[in-house]
Amino acid sequence: MRIRRRHNLGMEEARNRADRIAADLGPQLSLRSNWQGDNLMVTGKGVSGHLRVAEDEIEIYVKLGFALKLMEGPIRSVIERAIDEELA
Repeated sequence: MRIRRRHNLGMEEARNRADRIAADLGPQLSLRSNWQGDNLMVTGKGVSGHLRVAEDEIEIYVKLGFALKLMEGPIRSVIERAIDEELA
């Protein structure tokens, strides 16, 4: 799944918000994260992906394993809610 949101925070604040998004989702999706350039790589049980931070946009790409694929709709809603709260 791919989710994009525009922002006007600048790079540094957008990176801070990406960290907070990953921290918010971490307990719910058992995520671990680490930065590789402008990408916050995330992995967990049945989940992998990254948050790409740009000057005016955050893009999240998440790949779900087979078991979690069945719950893609609710997982997408949780991710979108976390993003929207952090970028508001």
